[in-house]
Amino acid sequence: MIKRSFLTTLTLAGIALLTLFARPTAEAEETQRVAAVVNEDIISVHDVEQRMRLVLLSSNLPDTMESRSRLVPQVMRRLIDERLQIQEAERLKIGITASDIAASMGTIERQNNMPKGSFEPFLQSRGVNPESMRQQVRAELGWMQVVRHELSSQVHVGEEGVDTRLQALRANLGKPEYQAAEIYLAVDDPKRDEEVRSLADRLIEQMRLGAPFSALAQQFSQTGASGGSLGWVSEGMLDEALTQALAKLQPNTVTPPIRTIDGYHILMLLDRRLVGQGISTGPTIDIFTVELTSLPSATMAERDVQLKRLQEALAPGKSCDDYERLAKEVPSATYNRAVKIPVAQIPQEIEAIIANLRPGGGLSAPIDGGNARRLFAVCAREDDTGGLPSRDAIRRRMEDEQMDVLARRYLRDLRRSAFIEIRM
Repeated sequence: MIKRSFLTTLTLAGIALLTLFARPTAEAEETQRVAAVVNEDIISVHDVEQRMRLVLLSSNLPDTMESRSRLVPQVMRRLIDERLQIQEAERLKIGITASDIAASMGTIERQNNMPKGSFEPFLQSRGVNPESMRQQVRAELGWMQVVRHELSSQVHVGEEGVDTRLQALRANLGKPEYQAAEIYLAVDDPKRDEEVRSLADRLIEQMRLGAPFSALAQQFSQTGASGGSLGWVSEGMLDEALTQALAKLQPNTVTPPIRTIDGYHILMLLDRRLVGQGISTGPTIDIFTVELTSLPSATMAERDVQLKRLQEALAPGKSCDDYERLAKEVPSATYNRAVKIPVAQIPQEIEAIIANLRPGGGLSAPIDGGNARRLFAVCAREDDTGGLPSRDAIRRRMEDEQMDVLARRYLRDLRRSAFIEIRM
């Protein structure tokens, strides 16, 4: 069989799949026909149908032949990308356990205010096999680890870069900034431009009919893991065309599709304010505390032995994440992690202990409190920036931006080097 172009085969797949989906009484074996081959993996017609139902449900789109005809190419593409992501995780020996997937499913329940354990029965009641959702979660979790494992070493934001971003923010003081969300649809092949633009138009049409922006972002956007949230953005942080479009919006309205060099963007304005209008609380600190409790009858020597064991157990740690993990293994030890505590609110005796500690600088000397001893570590310090983001926050955002670009390029390269054949 001659391999056809990806775009052409997706179009033909849509026609064939629609013919099948239009026959509710189709035999079960028919739905197991091969819809696509991705390297050595198979995507069945049943897989496509189940994902179609999930997309329609989660996006609040009407289950009509028109909706399905428009969604088939994107659903197929999403399934192909997921296969590539899972294959890459397996190649790197990155395992996603059933408990990892269950935890993510539980998070979805909580985010939607659903009772514990009710998500999968809900899907089943709507005709969706929960395995389709589990497959999507498996791909997302695996891909996050792949990206972290393979790309973290390529991400670097130096002090000069942070200075430049901070200077730009200071230059924007008093100017508008926007809390926004986006649906980003990549165009990694010029031949797909018309197809992607058509999808963008359809998504806007569905929003006008009541489909939630965040749900559409989750299912269709390459940056949709968090509902497409961009956080607060100001001049210079986005493509100029995107910033200009945001400036014209009213809250809770969306832009038309905007073409940039790498794809189409649909933006939603959530709120606006002036740069620097954020509340300043003065310098803040994130603190990790571990407390070791002894029996009242314990001698000082016994308490010292306990303390030494705790310190030895935590010694390999280099960060608060490490200390948290290690403290779980220490009997009689409890721990707490407090974030963004104003330095002015920290008791003087504790401030004196942690004054010279820096993030990654180890644990403090113990503070004796009767039957308990406490040790502290500083996870982060943030200076008062007068309502602007801290240097750490700016650095994290810039790192995320770099990682996002690298991850999209990584997936594009996997797609280009893969054997992908549509058989419908």
